[in-house]
Parts: sequence; C-alpha cells; structure tokens
Amino acid sequence: MTVALLWLAAGAWLLAAVLGTGARKRILLRGSAGVSAIGGLASIAGGVSLALSGHGSALTGSSDNVIGYLGLRATPLAATFIVLLGLITLAIGCYIPRYHAPGAGTAVYLCVYNIAVLASLGILLASNITTFLVAWESMTLSTGLIVLRYHRKEGVAKATYLYLSLGEVGFIFIIAAFMILATQCHSLNLATIALRVGSVSLLWRSIAFVLAVLGFGFKAGLVPLHIWLPAAHPVAPADGSAFLSGLVINLGVYGIMLFGYELLGNGPAWWGVLVLAIGSLTAAIGILYALMERDFKRFLAYSSIENIGIIVIAIGASLTFRSSGLTNLGAFLLIVSLYHVLNHGIAKALLFLEAGVIEHGAGTRNLDRLGGLIHRMPVSAIVTLVATLGLAALPPLNGFVSEWLLFQGLFQGFRIHSHLVGVLITLSAATLGLTGGMAILAFARSFGIAFLGMPRSPEAARASEQGQPLVGPGILASVCVALALGAPAVLVALNRIARSAIGVDIRSILLLGNLTIIPAHTNFSAFSPTYLAAFLVGVSIVPIAIYRLARPLGRASRVPVWDGGIVDFKARMQYTATTFANPVRVTFDRLYRPDVRVERTSDDPAGSSGPVHYNITVLPIFENYIYRPIMRVLRKVAKAVQPIQSGDVNLYLLYILIVLILALLVYAL
Repeated sequence: MTVALLWLAAGAWLLAAVLGTGARKRILLRGSAGVSAIGGLASIAGGVSLALSGHGSALTGSSDNVIGYLGLRATPLAATFIVLLGLITLAIGCYIPRYHAPGAGTAVYLCVYNIAVLASLGILLASNITTFLVAWESMTLSTGLIVLRYHRKEGVAKATYLYLSLGEVGFIFIIAAFMILATQCHSLNLATIALRVGSVSLLWRSIAFVLAVLGFGFKAGLVPLHIWLPAAHPVAPADGSAFLSGLVINLGVYGIMLFGYELLGNGPAWWGVLVLAIGSLTAAIGILYALMERDFKRFLAYSSIENIGIIVIAIGASLTFRSSGLTNLGAFLLIVSLYHVLNHGIAKALLFLEAGVIEHGAGTRNLDRLGGLIHRMPVSAIVTLVATLGLAALPPLNGFVSEWLLFQGLFQGFRIHSHLVGVLITLSAATLGLTGGMAILAFARSFGIAFLGMPRSPEAARASEQGQPLVGPGILASVCVALALGAPAVLVALNRIARSAIGVDIRSILLLGNLTIIPAHTNFSAFSPTYLAAFLVGVSIVPIAIYRLARPLGRASRVPVWDGGIVDFKARMQYTATTFANPVRVTFDRLYRPDVRVERTSDDPAGSSGPVHYNITVLPIFENYIYRPIMRVLRKVAKAVQPIQSGDVNLYLLYILIVLILALLVYAL
C-alpha cells in the first residue's frame, strides 16, 4: 500500500506539472493546483503508512549501474519528510488558485514548482547515489527558478544567483562525500554502502561526515552558510517561500541524518559535538538577526535559520549520546529532532503563506507600516497566532512540546562519562534557553506590531482578507493543533522510525500510560501535552464564565482611562518593530555593529520644526568578513584564467580530452 500511495503522489505531481503549462487559463490553473493537492494527500498517507510499518519498501529494483538506472526505495527515516512534503503541497495546492493569476508566468511557475516537488520526493526515495544526486540537482535548479518567479523586480536576480551559486558549492561537497563512500565500499547502492561501511577506516568515514555536514548545511541554512535565505525569501512568491522554508531546507537536515544514522554507522563523539556546536551557533545567530528585521518575510527567513539550528542541536546531541553508549537517549533525541522537523516545517510554511495574505490584503510586509490587522483580517490573525505560539514554543502548541523534550534530553548530559562532553551539552542547553527567550520576544514583536494596536499606514487601515487564500493556512493551523494534542501518538510513530535507524525500541520509556511523555528515563521528568492543553482551556473558561454569570448582577460604569496626559493618541506614537527590539540591539551591539543615521528636516535639535527619522542598518557581518574576501579571490582567479576562454572549439575539445585523461588516471590510482 505504501508503494502504491507514493507512486500515486509522484504521478499526481507529474500530471500537475503538465497541467501547469496551460495555466494561462484559470481552469487549468485550478486543475494543476487540485491535482498537486491530491498528490499531497497521497504523500501524507504513504508517509504515515511507512512510519507505522517501521520497515522499508523497494519501489524499483536495485543495481550498481551508474547510467540509465532509476533506483527508488522507501525507508522509515524518510517517512517524516514525506509526510511534511504532503502537508505542505496540500496547503499550497489550496492556496495557489487565489494567490496566482492566470498567465504565461504562472504557467511556467506551476510547472517548475511541481517538478521541484517531484524532485524532492526523488531525494527522499533514492536508493542509489546517482538517483540521489540527479534528484538533488533537479530540486536545486527548479527551486532556483521558483525564486526567480518575479524576475523583473529589484534584487530577484541577485538572490537567485546567490541561492544557486551556494547550492552548487554545497553540491560539490555532497558529491565528494558520496564518492568517498562509493569508492571505499565499491558500490553506488545506499543499502550496500550501509552494510559495508564497517570495513571503511574511521578517517575516511570522518572526512565523508564533515563533507556531508558542509554540503547539506548550505541547503539547510547552517551558519555561516545561511546567507541565501534572507536574500531569497523576500523576493520569492509566498507559496514558493513556504515550500523553501517548510521543506527544502529540511531536505538538508535529511541529508545530515542520512549520513549520520544510515550510511556511516556509529561514529566518535566529536561528530555529535561538532554538529551540536554548529546547531547552537545557528540557533542563536538566527534569532538575534530575526529580531532586527522589519520585513516580515526576512524575519521569517532568519527564524527558519534559528529553528534549523534547534533541529541540528537535537541531531548532534543524539549522535553524541549514541557514540557514548547511551543508545536510548540517542534514539529519544532523534525522535525529538524529527518531531521538530514537522513542527517547524508546518508552522513556518503557514506563516509564509500568511505573509502573502498580509501583503495582498494590506499592500505591504513592512511591520512598521502594519498594525490593527486583527480587526480587518480576523481569520488571518487567529491562524497566524496559532503558528506564532508554536514557533515561540509556548504551551500548549506543538513547538512547546518538541522544545521541552529537547531540553529534557540535553539536561541528561550528566549521564555521559566524559565531563568535557557533558559540559558542552550543558552549554548547548544554555544557548537553547537564550534562543527560546529571544524567540518569545521576536514573535511577540512580529504578531503584536502587525495585528494589534492602531494601523500605522493608510494601506493597513484599508486591509481586507476578502477573497484571500485562507484554506491552505487553515489546514496547516489545524495540523499544528493536532500535533500538540496528539503528541503521544506522533511520538509512538516516530519511535518506530528511530528503531529502524538506531536499533532500539524506547516505547516503554517514552510514554507513561498513553498520554504522558517521559524523556527516555522514568526517574527524570514527565509531561502530558494533552492534559496541559485541557487544563489551559479549562482555566481560560473560568474567568469567562464568571464574567457571563456575574454581569447581570452588577451595574456597568464607564469612565475614561488614565492616558498619561496625552490628549489625542495617534498611531505614530505606538512602538515600532525597531523600537520594540532596541534593548536587544543595545545588549548585542558588538555583534550587530549598527549604523544609526538621524535625518532631520531642520537644524532644531528638538525637532519641533519637522519630523526626525532614525535609520538603523545592521552590519552584514558574515557577508563582509567571510564571503566578500572569498569573492575577491575568485575574481582574481577568474581574471587569471580568462585567456583560456579563446572561443576556439578545437581548443575546447582538447580541454575535454585532458580532463578525461586525468579522470582515468585518478580512477586507476
């Protein structure tokens, strides 16, 4: 059944790509979106079936042939990502007809989008290196075209170039990692490599692991390989950004998991510590830069970097515990990482879709020009609040569950015999605590500035959600609630995935009864998200009931509130997004190195003759100190080798011959 469902999903997305080429007509636009959504449903069902079964299935035969062979298999490790792919494509399929207008550009976009979806499924189902690499490159190129959708807009070409160039650099590292395993194990088949990797020396396995973390880290957005995210998201369509942030960056996480759990076997502790350190840095930097952004989509891009960091922290801790012999905790933290992949992917896709709704309804994504949208766009406010609470890790939503479980796993670092490794895990937990606190501040800022208070611009005052695509975000909001209330059932399914990856079943030390979760040790802590949700709902009902029952018994008296002496409160007197985050900017001034410029319309220091404008620009530290020096070197190298580009075809054929001879020599050695 799993195989049939996955083939149905692939066929639906292929058909949706074909129908998308005719999206100059509205009927074909809706047809393409509808078929793509059906593919999403099939993917959800196939992924759930795969996770519950706990064992893989072959979709095609196996072979080590390099050319002309499509190798596909369904493994439990990919099940979570297959479900996530289905949920996001289902929501986007419901979103597309109201977001995109029929036309030639939309036709190309829908075709490319569905090809990207199909390539993503190919990555998750690849059974050999060739299939994986072809699917990965197809996904990279097609998603690059998604970013290029509005190619005439300023910054689009630059963002696309940055995304594709960094993607290709990462692809080189991925190829190198796979080639090491292929040559050492004498096979291109992933299952065969996993069986033979025990005979490969630790040095070669370690090199392959580091190369894989670097290569997949470019796509995942790990710091300092992350700079394409805040550049690409603001210029991509809302549904394209939802796909990029909800799924594509998580494919980078899948690649790290594929090497860490399936292909390389159990490694030394420093593998996990390395991943743990990168994840901690990524999470902290991501949320700190998110707090400085006024563009809603750039804010969400940096938030995605933060959450990928959280997922990678869980993976790093899992690998560390497993290498230290604490296999149960290793399995537990793998479950947590997969759970947060689902939580973040769904909630972030929802918010990017809502960013498109806000931009269409209010005409801007600039937080400083929004405000009061809760009155003009009430459904969007509720849906956005669900995802906001989830990503801020506040109870009882799904993000709180996964981050609480991650804390409980990290707090057990004392069980590791190496004191140094235990201290490093504790420092990672402290970094996660800082990140969590900043995330609450960041999402309180984004939701409060956009939806509460008074409109800060005429566009916000005229905002409307009439005719906006609300079904897709609504589906994802419902899933967020379901993941929170049904967390025990989700964790049982994820336990089967962890059992296939690590080889231990922790069901008995994961759940106490049916609804209470324990972090792999019965004597440590316990928590029930279902009971907590019921308690919070019950507590919130009490004051409402008291108000309703007591209201008829008393007299109502209306009096003016104290307003601090302000005669006429205006929208421009409210906090802006910049002002809200100013304490953080001051605290981390050495990191941000802000450029603050004051613009006055007069020389009056009090500004009584006109307004005073403060412009704050945060220094792009990674671009300035890492990428620009590299680009200067590359330009010099390019200028030095420019003479070989003569235009002579015969000379180019000679170059090809030389490369082939060198390749044969390398192979012979």
